[in-house]
Amino acid sequence: MKELEVFIVFLAFSWLLINLLYKVYLRRYKSISIKYGVLFMWRRSSSVKPGKIISKIYPLWIALYIIALGLTIYTVILAIYVKFVYKTPAAVILIPGISVTGIDLLFMLTAIFISVLAHEYMHAKVATSRNIKMKGFGILVALLIPLAFIELDEESFESTSKFNKIVVLAAGVAANMFLYLIAMLVIYNLTQNVGLLVISVSRGSLAEEYGIRPYDIILAVNGTELKSISILRDFMSIHENTVLKFTVWRFGSGYKEIAVFKPANITILGISATIAPRLEAASILTPLITLHLITFITWLYIVNFSLALINSMPLYITDGGKIANIVLGEKGGKIANILGITLLALLLASSRIS
Repeated sequence: MKELEVFIVFLAFSWLLINLLYKVYLRRYKSISIKYGVLFMWRRSSSVKPGKIISKIYPLWIALYIIALGLTIYTVILAIYVKFVYKTPAAVILIPGISVTGIDLLFMLTAIFISVLAHEYMHAKVATSRNIKMKGFGILVALLIPLAFIELDEESFESTSKFNKIVVLAAGVAANMFLYLIAMLVIYNLTQNVGLLVISVSRGSLAEEYGIRPYDIILAVNGTELKSISILRDFMSIHENTVLKFTVWRFGSGYKEIAVFKPANITILGISATIAPRLEAASILTPLITLHLITFITWLYIVNFSLALINSMPLYITDGGKIANIVLGEKGGKIANILGITLLALLLASSRIS
């Protein structure tokens, strides 16, 4: 069977076991429930402690929300421009288990859970810091996606000031913006703009023949720094017999010079590669662990950007939509929400499903 079919069978079998376990054992616990056969929910009646610092730095949450909204508008405009000027999709819609599989799927789901948990926790923390009562919180798994939620006391929330409502709603988006910026900073400090990390080497290729190994970091060819894969392609496209001297860094061995005789009729080195990690990090953690760390942080970057983008939009069910209703009133909120739906539709029209 194909990989997708195997995944669907595995997912269906997993949910069958979860439902059986719930009927036999878990249903005795009032905090646990399963709905529609594919929605697992755990809820606890509890609250979080208010924080003095959280209460004092409320301008930061509002500022981060405004930045997120501005970034969202810019992203949509840029996506539309790329789609209609260059006739190419500007964004990619990823589907867990279909377009994202293997260890990337694990990293993606973990990043989603952390990001949603941070989003909801910040709602709760800011709410309790502004004397808004909280009923409880919970964790749920919807088919495959791990999520989290909080329950505020509706009467307590509705009776508080408009400003408090805005701060509470903005805090979730602010949490995602904060994690997005942190992830961006970590990625910048874990990667370098020179070099390629070899992921795999093809059998019978020039790379295998001359001793280039997986997780080697190729820094230069004939003294020219590899600042992009296109530089390597240019050297491999030379239409004559030549010798290419690769400057390679290898974990445990340090720097090496590997001379590769390239025949005129061969234009492929025979490697798959990605952006190189900083040598300082790779020398401590190993290139493989550093690569996995960068991949996971990249998923945090992508997920938090996406959550901040969607939730800052003035849509009926999002934080942005609720803020629009509070700030602009019922009529103004409806207009803002219609504009938000239009922006989302244009963004989806400028995207492709991978």
